[in-house]
Amino acid sequence: MLSKSTRLNQNKFIYTSELTPPKGIDLSKLINTASDLNMIDAFNITDNHNSKMTMAPIGLARKLIENNIEPIYQITCRDRNSMAIQSDLLAAYSLGINNILCMSGESVKYGDHPNAKDVFDINSEELIGIVTKLNNGYDYTDNKLDSMTNFNIGAVVNPGADNLDKELEKFKNKIKNGATFFQTQAIYNPKTLQSIIEIKDKNDIKIFAGFIPIKSVKMANYLNTKVPGITVPENIIKLMETTDDPQNTCIQISKEIISEIKDMKGIDGIHIMALGWEHLIPKMI
Repeated sequence: MLSKSTRLNQNKFIYTSELTPPKGIDLSKLINTASDLNMIDAFNITDNHNSKMTMAPIGLARKLIENNIEPIYQITCRDRNSMAIQSDLLAAYSLGINNILCMSGESVKYGDHPNAKDVFDINSEELIGIVTKLNNGYDYTDNKLDSMTNFNIGAVVNPGADNLDKELEKFKNKIKNGATFFQTQAIYNPKTLQSIIEIKDKNDIKIFAGFIPIKSVKMANYLNTKVPGITVPENIIKLMETTDDPQNTCIQISKEIISEIKDMKGIDGIHIMALGWEHLIPKMI
């Protein structure tokens, strides 16, 4: 069950988005972006997104809190072992960061430090279990903490996965290990969500459907061929091929899909990954 104090637990349809920390130290632009998007309830702060080195998410997350903006602190298994992850989690909680999104992370070979080494000491299911232990006052090896955390534990699920049975089994394991809210991979056919809604109905969790605005035909083709579990329908591609105003067409497509998702029973909100078009989010929702 989500804490009553988080905005993710409001009795309304929830909107989340995400921010990528800078490859540097200036956070002013991101703080301004988040402040302008006052319709967004919380922002994911990515953790070396796409395996590209950036500022650690804890810095931006804390700055958002200081500006009365709620962060969701993404933490991956790629860069730190289980001991370092626990240390970071305790530090995050001490700084007022209450929402955690547990992820495996992409291999460093796909990013800008290909000679670095992947860690993956644990996987995302085990990471969820670690956070649950911290919430219960113990570390990963059952040593008692001086004081416990009370994180809202999030995770990801891909209802469009090629091996859906395996994905749904992982989904159930993440719930069993303590995850209380989920963000999905980007969805363009809302019916794809039905398989996870059926599981959600038997559990006390929240689901936020993922969505990436389609900026161009090139982007749609990339998502279809390079990103597992995403299917951009042919009718959307044709609309983008024939439009004279790609941005406006993108906004209209986004509005229609988001509206359809919003009307679905069992979906608690939407996670919009705008990828540089954050300023257009108000027109999409």
